[in-house]
Formats: sequence, C-alpha cells, structure tokens
Amino acid sequence: MNRKSILIAAIAVWSTLSAVGQKAQNFDIVTYTAPAGYEMVKDGDSIRFNKVSGTEFCLIALGASADSVGESAENFAVLWKTMATKGLNASAPDRDKHPDKDGWVTEMGIGTFEKGSLKGAAILTTYTGKGKVVPILVLTNSDSFQPDIEKFFDSIRLPPIAAQKAPAAANTGDAAKLIGRWQRSSSSHPTYADTASWGTAGYTRSRYEFNPNGTYVFTERTFRMTHPVIFIVKENGRYMVAGNTLTITPAKSTITAYNKAGGSDALGSVASTQNRRLEAASYKFTFHYFSGIDEWNLVLQADSPTQRDGQFSGNTTFNNAWYFDQKYTDTDLTAVRVN
Repeated sequence: MNRKSILIAAIAVWSTLSAVGQKAQNFDIVTYTAPAGYEMVKDGDSIRFNKVSGTEFCLIALGASADSVGESAENFAVLWKTMATKGLNASAPDRDKHPDKDGWVTEMGIGTFEKGSLKGAAILTTYTGKGKVVPILVLTNSDSFQPDIEKFFDSIRLPPIAAQKAPAAANTGDAAKLIGRWQRSSSSHPTYADTASWGTAGYTRSRYEFNPNGTYVFTERTFRMTHPVIFIVKENGRYMVAGNTLTITPAKSTITAYNKAGGSDALGSVASTQNRRLEAASYKFTFHYFSGIDEWNLVLQADSPTQRDGQFSGNTTFNNAWYFDQKYTDTDLTAVRVN
C-alpha cells in the first residue's frame, strides 16, 4: 500500500463522529476556502483535503457540525478520544487556548500519532456554539505545510454568535475577586523539520489558589517530551492585599522530579526533591476583560521577573505582566494529567 492509500485509510476515523451527537449536518454551516493544490474528498461526514509530497503529507479534515455533548472542553475531550486516541493511537494532547471565532468557543490540542507506517502530529480544533460542535482535524509530518494550514483556518467562517455583555467587575485590585484558582499555561510544539525542537516541546501549567483565610497555594507542573522526568513545584504561604497591591509571602516551597510512568505524561516514582528559595514578592494586580475571547484575566505585574512566575508574558496589553484565567483549574496538576 502506498503512502497516499495509507493516509486515506487513516481518516476512516471520521465515521465515528456520530458518537458525539446526531448524524452530521450539511456543510453550509461553515464557509471556507479550499487550500490550493490539495486533493478534495467529500462525503456526508466531512470534507477532506490532502497533499503528499515525497515522504511528507498533510491532511486537513473539516467535519460536519454535530450536537454538543456539553461545554467546549467536554466536546474537545470526547472528539479527541474518539478521533485521535482510538482512531490514530495518538498521545495525550498538549492543550492550548485559541482565539474564539465568530462567537464560537475554540479549543485546540496537539499530540503525536502513529498508525501503520504513518506517524506525525495530530492537531484537533473544535468550535462550540449554538448547541453544536464543529471539528477540524489536521494530520501532518512536516511544518512545510504550515502556511496552507494557517490560510485554511483564517478562511473559516461560522454563523456569528452575538457576544454576551461582559459581567460587571472592577478593573482595579479587589481582594474578594482574588479568591479561587487562577492558572496560566505555556506550551512549545515540536517542529518536524527541526528535531532539536523536540527537546523543549511540552508545556508548563502554573496555578495560584487564593483562600478566604489569607493563605495561598502555588502549584506548577512542567512536562517535556524528551525529558525523563516531570517537575512539580508546590508552594504555600500567606498573601495580603492593600489597594491594588498583592504581596506573596511563602512559608514552604519545594520542587520534585518524578520519573515518567511508562514514559508518558504520568507521574511515576520520585527521582529527587529539594527545597526552593523562599521568595516574597509584591505585584500590582488588576482584572481585565478580553472581549475577543469573552474572558476575564487576573493580571499580575512586577518590576522584574520572579523565580515563581518566570519571564513576563509576550502579551503586551500590560507591561511586565503575567495573565491568569480560570479554565481547566479543576485538573489536579500533581496527578496523572487528564485532558
């Protein structure tokens, strides 16, 4: 069987789309521009565009809308399990936030897959809105197709959903609104044309939990695909608010390296553990509403980077800042990672 035949066979997983809802609907819910130079295959469940150049390939599959099973994250989890895990033997995805489109909530994740002689990256994007979910699956083994993929996603248009009025919240420091969990995520994706990039490919999740009694817990999990261990940071202490200034005073801070269980993103035995330097720090804090993604962020600003928070975010809405949201905060960072 040649590579093109294998590629076409690999996308048979689309027949399982009915697992998330009723039979797929017509494609008039989505407007798109077909990528130039790609073969197109259309059936009742999807429109698929594929291109093979030597040993390099790219498949872009746009699925028909299906009934939502719940919130956006739930839709993504079900579709990833059905289409990527079961259909392609894909690894657990590295999840990332993605700008919403036309009012539809967007989820995106990337993992590696291997099916027969095919292996590469599986990238799933889902759009949730109006009780429906629309999936797009990309399979590729080369970043040479990146411009085609980006143009295709830029061309996607969905029936607009009117933006909801932003909930009332202060744009200055407010101690009561701090209570709860706030998380920031960063990820680095592997580039298949650059094997060295696999050394840094992975993610870091950092989370603050502020309690009503003035105590806090900070947890961080760092996973890299080629590193033999997973790092877990645990810190606790007290915090104090004065106006729009947040002061963190740690009482204990440790970093523990765990061997990967089965070589995957799962904690095995402890390889090493050590105390971290206790670092008190003061931040200017505010709550900012990003209308494009319909999301409130806790924004922390400081004069210089800290050991706990790392380098400043590349988002320049605020200078010298880190941005935290409240998505996926129920996931236990100190346990086996579940997406």
